[in-house]
Amino acid sequence: MPNNVRFYADIMQGPTEVTGSFNVVDFKVNDETIRFAVDCGMYQERGYEEQNLDFPIDPSTLDFAILTHNHVDHNGRFPYLVRKGFTKSIYTTVATSRLLGKAFEDNLKVMRDTSQRGNGGSLYDEKDVQEALSHVVPCEYLEPVVVNDHVVIHFLWNGHLVGASSVLVQLKNSGCNDIWILFSGDYNSKNMFFPVPCYRNWIKQIPNLTVVCESTYGLMDSTEIVPCFEENIIRALRDGKTVIIPAFSLGRSQEVLWTIKHIQETNPKELRGVPVFFDGKLAFFYTKMYQTLWEEDKERLKIGNPHKIVNFYEDKIDFLPKNLVYVVDKGVRNAILEDRKKKLVVTTSGMGSYGPAQTYIPAYIQCQKALIHFTGYCAEDTLGRRLKDAEIGDIVRVGGLDVEKQGNVEFTNEFTAHAKADELIDYLLQFESLNTVLINHGSAAAKEAFAKRVLREVKPKHVGRLGDGYVFRIGENGFEKQMSTKFK
Repeated sequence: MPNNVRFYADIMQGPTEVTGSFNVVDFKVNDETIRFAVDCGMYQERGYEEQNLDFPIDPSTLDFAILTHNHVDHNGRFPYLVRKGFTKSIYTTVATSRLLGKAFEDNLKVMRDTSQRGNGGSLYDEKDVQEALSHVVPCEYLEPVVVNDHVVIHFLWNGHLVGASSVLVQLKNSGCNDIWILFSGDYNSKNMFFPVPCYRNWIKQIPNLTVVCESTYGLMDSTEIVPCFEENIIRALRDGKTVIIPAFSLGRSQEVLWTIKHIQETNPKELRGVPVFFDGKLAFFYTKMYQTLWEEDKERLKIGNPHKIVNFYEDKIDFLPKNLVYVVDKGVRNAILEDRKKKLVVTTSGMGSYGPAQTYIPAYIQCQKALIHFTGYCAEDTLGRRLKDAEIGDIVRVGGLDVEKQGNVEFTNEFTAHAKADELIDYLLQFESLNTVLINHGSAAAKEAFAKRVLREVKPKHVGRLGDGYVFRIGENGFEKQMSTKFK
């Protein structure tokens, strides 16, 4: 590269653990700086809430943004970004673009409900939501998205969630080798509902690749996951218990419904005639959207063996259990609460702190003939975490009430949509010329442990951790240097 040419990318991230994803890249090409963000999520952990109120950069200085998938810890502050001055395009997959409006609306409702309980105001309003949606640019997987003469985006398949992607950013300058940065997003190589194609060889062979890799389960291997959900549900129903199942609206609710259907088919005696109630408006919307999106994705996924792909979808598309009742109003909900016969209730939110779960959990946590079964991660200071930490007989704060924990509470991580540490290692090992791995999106302990493991087992030239007050400079031949930054 000639001495008078400036060509590098500075990658940085604010302080974060598992939520609040917000990566910023300052791309210097000659005398021009191109700044973009990858994700703009809400912080959900206790102690990080104040971080939601401000950005460490001026949003009006962003030239574009990328959204990896439709979860609140990755998309929740995009309307706020707009309110604070962002005016450019938000690139994401077609499926995510179709799911995004309802997600923003639901998050606004949650913020308003929280505000009424004296826990702060809303970051944005309906006008900000509509303005943010007007900036969304739907993109197809694997089709290069040319942002300008110097930036090309490639959305790659990702099993984390319907519409989820890993994002490969190609930075270009005449006379220079391209800079390639791959953002894993929340990553999984598999999904119960759709096949996840492998990366194409040209991606695996990219020279001097930099990967920004999540580390949510950086402390756990896949062999440590112990499935217990089916066994716990069957045992509870045999004992005549009502089972309350908090589940995230998108992905988890649908997986839980499919699993209940599987239990019905393989254990008919335990579930014959037992009603299954499904409560949560956003979960209803996503469930109906699933089938439509799959039909469309059959065509997008016809790679290698179309017959196998179609059969895979036909096996999964009818995932609703028998005896399913949608809870469409408070009258039905009240009837469920009054009826003490055994039943299954799948309800939002996944951590128990919002949605109809706020009604079911206080009623049933005090009942010995009940099981409350969480199906995913529960952040600090959420109702799910408080119930997990409490013993039978303890007094637990549930909203504005203090109640005695008498019902059984169980947790499982078998449904998690994140790759575990060993699976992330395999993910990184597929790249033939891996220069730099930057670890993000995990607890401090998980990031530290996973970084050490990447250094030992993958052996890239450089390993760093984002969010610790450093910016990492990547040039045409890979890592150049690290610098301290006020981006904290």
